Amino acid sequence: MTQKTKDRQRCIRTIEQLKELAKGEIGLDCFILLNGCLRSSKHIRFYPDDNSFYVLNLIDDSEQELTESQILDKAYTNIGEAMKKGCLIKD
Repeated sequence: MTQKTKDRQRCIRTIEQLKELAKGEIGLDCFILLNGCLRSSKHIRFYPDDNSFYVLNLIDDSEQELTESQILDKAYTNIGEAMKKGCLIKD
């Protein structure tokens, strides 16, 4: 099995899938695959009580607290666009 095939199997494509994987104390380690070979690593936690997300961008240690609509809006983050393109990968 190639790395590309393995990445497809770990691909996060929907907001519902992201919520399920990122809820709880551990959260989700993932990355956005850029240009087929570069990675933008992230740690994401979902808080169901207020339907919000915490995102730690490991490239620069920046942190974001985002609503569901914000996490899907490319003005705030590339996560929503990455899900649409099949480029958000579970680590």
